[in-house]
Amino acid sequence: MSTRRFQKASNEELLQWYVEGAVESGRALNAGDSRSANRAADKISAAYRELRSRGATDQLLPLLQSQDETIRSFAAAHALEFAPELGEPVLLWIAKRPGLNGLAAEYALKTWREGTLKFP
Repeated sequence: MSTRRFQKASNEELLQWYVEGAVESGRALNAGDSRSANRAADKISAAYRELRSRGATDQLLPLLQSQDETIRSFAAAHALEFAPELGEPVLLWIAKRPGLNGLAAEYALKTWREGTLKFP
């Protein structure tokens, strides 16, 4: 997707693409398909950047309650930038779980606490 397409999208479309990207990323990582996972991560990052440029990152907060752990994980990691008091507890819970999401949550928390976590 082009940058222009993200800029023209509504907040609802951006949120939908963010969710789609998170689901795609989870599936791709579980299948060992890093190329597809990277494309999905690019989609998530582009949607997040556009929401941030609009001052609409709070649109991600309902995703912290998602039934999908991968969606929750991405939203919680991004929330560390604008609502750490909401993102950190979600990541702490996910970090205790087995699997890729637990590992990603643990790493996000570690780098955030070290001050080296980079947001797209």
